[in-house]
Amino acid sequence: MSLYARSDMMSVSIPATSGGCGDIHTRPVSHGAPVRTWELKCDPCESYLRGDKKPKVIRSTPGDKDKGIPAKLNHVADCDPFWSSTPEGIPLTPDEENIHKIRAEQGQRQLDRLTAFAALKQSGMAIPPQAQWLINSTLEEIALQERVSAPLNGTVLCAYGHDNAPGMNFCGECGIAMSVRGTIAPDPPASLTDVIPLKTLHIATLRKKCREKGLDDKGTKDQLISRLETT
Repeated sequence: MSLYARSDMMSVSIPATSGGCGDIHTRPVSHGAPVRTWELKCDPCESYLRGDKKPKVIRSTPGDKDKGIPAKLNHVADCDPFWSSTPEGIPLTPDEENIHKIRAEQGQRQLDRLTAFAALKQSGMAIPPQAQWLINSTLEEIALQERVSAPLNGTVLCAYGHDNAPGMNFCGECGIAMSVRGTIAPDPPASLTDVIPLKTLHIATLRKKCREKGLDDKGTKDQLISRLETT
């Protein structure tokens, strides 16, 4: 069973006297940039970080008064809060938590204003001037965000040809900085295999290239590469 580190964890070392292996485990680096997801595979260190050899601690689970759910006290493992057993459960850093909170609050405010605007419009009531100004500012803000994000629709290729979602700072497959794309010549050679080996491309990129050349995009990765190399 593996553990996954928080994004700001760069290394970890558990002494042998505490149950670890004693070695220093560091976040892997790919093409000069740290990988986005660090999977630790070391049984002794994983056991320590999960709290397998520690006494369980008592932690309270808040209830919900509105739903009639009482608070509970549970005996849980004394695990390290910077690690998770699944990639989806990786803890957020304080900065990430703050950004998520701000975005959630801004999004909720915009939804509330748009809901109020739709209700007033449907009722046929006259909208007060100050309310109209607030609605207009909300609509302008949303329109500005759409104009900024419009050119980023679809996917963005890194310097090695891997598909990435718009706005990513590092490639999710190889870890290279997306800013490196600016150093690539704007007019690539006619054959991409001169620069980027087809075997390093993601299968979705290979299928896209097959469709662009009018080839069948079905099959395994090796079959797609074979079709592209024969054209």
